Amino acid sequence: FQTTHFFQALIHFTDWVVGHAHMVMFGVFSMWLLGVMTYLFPRLLGVDWYSRKLSEYHFWLSAGGLFVMAADLIMLGVFQGYYWSSLQPWEASVDGSYGFWVLRIWAGLAMFSGQVIFMYNLYKTWQLSKSVKTATA
Repeated sequence: FQTTHFFQALIHFTDWVVGHAHMVMFGVFSMWLLGVMTYLFPRLLGVDWYSRKLSEYHFWLSAGGLFVMAADLIMLGVFQGYYWSSLQPWEASVDGSYGFWVLRIWAGLAMFSGQVIFMYNLYKTWQLSKSVKTATA
């Protein structure tokens, strides 16, 4: 339905496009990759994850942040489209977007925090595997 003329005229150049892109690129491809890494990395090293709790924080911060960001930007895109089609001054759409952009920042920080936690857990698991191999050698 995004390709229909009416809807495309409404959402073109709005934050809908940004929200949709984040949903696809991070929500599908990055989460697939992170899921595969979560499954394979400890098995390749022969140890358990350094912290299961950190893995859970990573998942929920990433998934929750993505959901909030995508929903926020997709809704904002529709609002922006209606602002622009009503021929209000540009500033009206910017003023109306402010709260959505603040929420986007918080959602992005949640997603970023999830990735930092993942990298920390990855590093500590790798360090753990080196100490286990040294102890068994």
